[in-house]
Amino acid sequence: MNRFADRMAREFPVRRKPTEKEKFRLWLVGTLREQGYQPKLQHRETALRIGGDVTNVVAGDPEKAKLILVAHYDTGVRTLLPPFYMPTRPLTAFLYLALTPVLALLGSFVLSFALTFPLNAPYLTLPLFLVLMVTALLYLRFGPSETRNLNDNTSGVAALLETSAALTPGCRDKVAFAFLDGGFGGLSGAKGFRARYPSAKEKTVINVNCVAEGGELLILPNKYSRWDGEVLDAILDSFENGEHTTTFLKTDGLIYYPSDNRAFRHSFAICACETLRGFGRIVRPAKTADVDSEKIELLKNGLCKLAETIQ
Repeated sequence: MNRFADRMAREFPVRRKPTEKEKFRLWLVGTLREQGYQPKLQHRETALRIGGDVTNVVAGDPEKAKLILVAHYDTGVRTLLPPFYMPTRPLTAFLYLALTPVLALLGSFVLSFALTFPLNAPYLTLPLFLVLMVTALLYLRFGPSETRNLNDNTSGVAALLETSAALTPGCRDKVAFAFLDGGFGGLSGAKGFRARYPSAKEKTVINVNCVAEGGELLILPNKYSRWDGEVLDAILDSFENGEHTTTFLKTDGLIYYPSDNRAFRHSFAICACETLRGFGRIVRPAKTADVDSEKIELLKNGLCKLAETIQ
């Protein structure tokens, strides 16, 4: 287990409630200061308090940086179905995501009918159905916290901390780090960061998310970044394969990765995946029991080398 991931798993395994996030941020800010940075807290109150207040931790100067590295640190609710990301099969991913609301709809209908039919009270079926649907929606906000967070996104935070520690003094002015809140709240932390630093819209942003397990580190450019030949060449020159892990930059076909990279115009997402027959490349956010040190090392070396070469 990586040293930072081990510390987070022992002391801050869940980072969902305000007090849990605050304790984690105190440790994170202290760790970044030990590495020689002057981290700042960036607050944002979301509209109608959707997702609650969010607080990002920023190290470096995003206005001057050539490269912005981001990872969300918050954790979410335990989902009704096992979470899967299928970044290279967008249609399959959307169909799987649609299962949850469809099952909630059908379950609410069946349960409301089953409870009112024996009572011969059809006039109660619709009100009960609506109550059950509202309850299902409230689950997304007030349901139990997910405790299996090593992959999503303890691993991404650990990779960024290893990178921030390893950067040479000459590269530190070229890179900014953003540890984002609100990854499970409509990307509110990423949107708040983008609003606070408008220049980030035109800079290369790399989001590291779910990099704990799988035989492949997959680098996914968005529709704008896949045409930036200079950055693509720099990435190809910077990242290497490991003993048990291959690194692949995918620049063709449909891509959809549901993380903070979606909030930035020129972004890349890096995730670790495995191949499952019938589903293609998949990411299992809640499955892993360990953070693969080889992947963190490959990411650290690749990101540091990229910081040296990017213009």
